Amino acid sequence: MKQPVPYKFGISARQLKTFDADEKKAKRLEKLLKLKEAKLISKICKHYITNFIPCLLENENEYWIISCYPSTDQSPVRISIWFPEVFNITPANRYFGYTEQLQCMVFVHSEYLDAAAKQDVLHKTKGLFFQPGYRFVTGIHEQLAAFMPIESYFSFVKNEIIYESIRAHNYELTLKGRTPFKKGHNYGFVRYLLGFQQ
Repeated sequence: MKQPVPYKFGISARQLKTFDADEKKAKRLEKLLKLKEAKLISKICKHYITNFIPCLLENENEYWIISCYPSTDQSPVRISIWFPEVFNITPANRYFGYTEQLQCMVFVHSEYLDAAAKQDVLHKTKGLFFQPGYRFVTGIHEQLAAFMPIESYFSFVKNEIIYESIRAHNYELTLKGRTPFKKGHNYGFVRYLLGFQQ
């Protein structure tokens, strides 16, 4: 099993980038914030981007994007690094589920997880399941998708091995190049999240 590596994550002293307001993206954010789960979604997304996106501010709309209700699948939230999704929040019946309840998908780096570590996190995270068949062609053969109800996200990432495995996966993707999906990035959503008070 790999050992933790001190990647550079979190908020730096760099100022937020300026951007031109986009009415369509503003309406999508407004739609998201009207959901009954909006407070929890915002808390989760703020945690994810500040803990699992390498050089969050420096790389905004360069190596990673966040969107809400993107036109491709209308998921409430989707985060991509380079080109693949690394995280989403969407109704469970869109991905291996049977209900409209919201769930998270989080990619982890499987080299950090031996059989015992997987069993431990499965036991401690309600509704969690791993889906090895769901993946992107990224060159990261150890890419492993984890699905869980949104209420279980914080139990999942509380595990130190899981925490580091997400960072490792995302860091490797950042090294592969800039995102081709810059038009999808929601600057307003990031600024809302960074100002969101729990």
